[in-house]
Order: sequence, then C-alpha cells, then structure tokens
Amino acid sequence: MLSQTGIYAIRAMSYVASQQAAQQADAKPILSRTIAQEMQIPANFLSKILNRLVQAGLIRSIRGRNGGFVMAKPPSEIYIRDIVDLFMLLASYKRCFLGLNNCDGSCGFHSKWKIISEQFQKMLDETTIDKVR
Repeated sequence: MLSQTGIYAIRAMSYVASQQAAQQADAKPILSRTIAQEMQIPANFLSKILNRLVQAGLIRSIRGRNGGFVMAKPPSEIYIRDIVDLFMLLASYKRCFLGLNNCDGSCGFHSKWKIISEQFQKMLDETTIDKVR
C-alpha cells in the first residue's frame, strides 16, 4: 500500500532512530552511505529522501568531517504518517476502491475497503518511528 519511496523513507528513519537509541547520549551522526548500505536503498535515491526529511524537520543534517544525519526530535514523537505524507498522497486510499468518482457506497468493495482504509490510516496515525524497528 505504500510507495517504494515511502517505504525507503520509513526504513531510513527507523535506522537512524535505532542507531541513535543504541548510542544513547553520545549519538554520532550517521553517514548516508551507511544508511544506504544497511537498509539496501540506492544511494542517489536515498539522498533525495534524506533531503526531504531534513526540509520537513524530522532529521538534521550535520556537515563536515564528522557529519551525517541525526534525529531532529525524539523518535517517539515522529509518527509514520509524518514521514509517509511527504512522499505519498494518502487521500487516494479514502476513495472508492474501484476509482469511481461518484461512488455512493453501493459498489461491491466499498464497505470492505472502508474498513481496510480506516485501519491503515489508524496505523499511520498511531505508530511512531521508534516502534518500527
């Protein structure tokens, strides 16, 4: 249900969060190439994802010799929706399963899709990045 970009963004964020949690107080910035290798994300694609996450204030970029990426706020305060919204239009999951513009709810999939869609939205709204890994 998630785009490949959304999945990569969640994987990258969960990796940075888990590495910082393991290091605790003296958390060191994590290189993008390390994230790319560990999470099996193409490096050039990851660069674009990380830049977007920085722009959104979810991670910080530290330049220089000991630079890399760190969490901008506690992972327990970053919801999966915060990440996925940057890369996907989630409103499309609320529409008719068959893509009908004028769906009155009587199509064969409507009631079943609504349950799935609501649970999916709930998962994104209630799950924080620290719970992913």
